[in-house]
Amino acid sequence: MESNTPKFRLRLNLFDGIVLVLALAVGAFLLWTALKPDTASVGTPAAASSTVRYTVRFQKWIEGTSSLIESGDKLVDNIKNYELGSVVSSEVVPAQSLQLDHNSRQYVLTIIPGYEDVLVTVESPCTITDEAITLGGGYALRVGGTAYIRGEGYMASGPIVAIEREGE
Repeated sequence: MESNTPKFRLRLNLFDGIVLVLALAVGAFLLWTALKPDTASVGTPAAASSTVRYTVRFQKWIEGTSSLIESGDKLVDNIKNYELGSVVSSEVVPAQSLQLDHNSRQYVLTIIPGYEDVLVTVESPCTITDEAITLGGGYALRVGGTAYIRGEGYMASGPIVAIEREGE
């Protein structure tokens, strides 16, 4: 007599097939990420440590208040408390703004009476990579970006107008 044991048959419907393919894809991805070489150590050069001087323009200060800024003041980012360096020098210039001249229908750069702009030069240790200049505290430095700064007895904001790296 023959035994009536049925043979094993794998019958998959559409849903079972999709789940099986997804599970195999996830497994292959995890295996690939575990075995691939670390790209951070292979392709990127080490970051260079240096010193940077940059200039921030504090805009529309009331005349005479620029005397609060002194050489050697430690500056801190007002939002995330990153250390931004120490003040090297400050220069007072007249506050200027673009005003619409209705007669000529053009914007004209005019001086704002009663106010002054302060150009503050700051020096800080930094890390230089291909992507960015990062100050010692972790602040990414970019020309044209607005910096929100807190000093000893004052707070200010303004654009970063110049960056000078050490050795240039």
